[in-house]
Amino acid sequence: MSQSVVIDDPARRRLAEEKPTQHQAATARPIRVLHLLTAIGHGGAETWLLNMLEQFDRAECAMDFCLKLPEAGVLSHRATERGAAVHNVPLKPTHVGYIRGLERLLANGKYDVVHSHEAVYSGIGVWVARRMNVPVVCTFHHWRTPPQTPFTRHPLVRPVRAVYGYFSKRYAIEHADAVTALSNKVISHVVPEWKSKPKCRLLSLSTTIPPRATSDERAALRRELGLPESTPLVVHIGRFIEQKNHHGLIDVFKGVLREVPDAKLLLLGQGPLKDEVLARIEREGLSSSVLFLGLREDVPRLMACSELCLFPSRDEGFGLVPLEANAAGIPVVGSDIPGLDEAVEDGVTAKLFALHDIAAMTRASVAFLRDPALRAQFGEAGRARAEAQFSHRASAAKMLALYRDVLSARGRPR
Repeated sequence: MSQSVVIDDPARRRLAEEKPTQHQAATARPIRVLHLLTAIGHGGAETWLLNMLEQFDRAECAMDFCLKLPEAGVLSHRATERGAAVHNVPLKPTHVGYIRGLERLLANGKYDVVHSHEAVYSGIGVWVARRMNVPVVCTFHHWRTPPQTPFTRHPLVRPVRAVYGYFSKRYAIEHADAVTALSNKVISHVVPEWKSKPKCRLLSLSTTIPPRATSDERAALRRELGLPESTPLVVHIGRFIEQKNHHGLIDVFKGVLREVPDAKLLLLGQGPLKDEVLARIEREGLSSSVLFLGLREDVPRLMACSELCLFPSRDEGFGLVPLEANAAGIPVVGSDIPGLDEAVEDGVTAKLFALHDIAAMTRASVAFLRDPALRAQFGEAGRARAEAQFSHRASAAKMLALYRDVLSARGRPR
């Protein structure tokens, strides 16, 4: 079993509060890290890692990516623009090509750390890293890993994948040098006794703090959308999957329209249930009140120019979108579920209710839309909390401290 990582170190705690200095980078060879991902898209994990790329000078921590899909993903250009190498090593059922490709990367790239974000497939990355004698970190972004493709959802494949995933994750947890998660909820499910395990620790997601939107910018967005400049905007961002509860979202917004008939709902995202959700919107005569915007790269602007984020999700490992909404200075109305209650603070930056309490979510949403002072109170509290607890700098410092601890435990200090 790999050596444990010591986490209760005062020096490391201080480091987690400070951004690494250029002097530190200049006095040691950079730590080279290979991240194992599916692809680089609009997901929370990918967004977080792209933000981390901006925080590190490659002279101190050089991060590259190994992707198991043949397509690199719609945001892969951001990684390459920031100096990272992006390698496509497709993972097929036999695993042979992936194993050989990953071995070549580790041998040729001289990586110091492998950092897996692969959940179901985390075991194979850990196994290869151990064969190549490279320290490995596993970060779990959720403890549930539902199938996302037609192949993995097939009735014959799904149970096989579930069994494979169970043993893969168990192997990764047992043999990784460090096991991490981005919320108490996730790590408590993955390793229930994690607080007594020295190699387990929490990392933290981070968010951009966008400029406050001016009245001119708010008006300009509404003109772009073909709306009157006084239109109240409610925003929801999420993959069109069952977990995000788009049907519950529509139920709440229908109630909002009865009280605030000029409100508009901005829907952002893609996913397998998109057509089903959009068909319901059309069927129920909501097409003029719900605007589907697909995938956008100006999310902070859209949020800052909106009045409210509505997020009645069924299940979240953390809840990056509500955190982003708070960072943009708008309140959140959502479901009172573990994970989401770590991303926002109920009663201070958001109002959370039981998942199926449509009436309560509707009342809270209407109250925010009708009361600018209440919106400002919750929005400013959310922005201040995001700045204090979820900055990119603090998140990057925790990540770098983790890598240094892992290498030190292996006798390779940086």
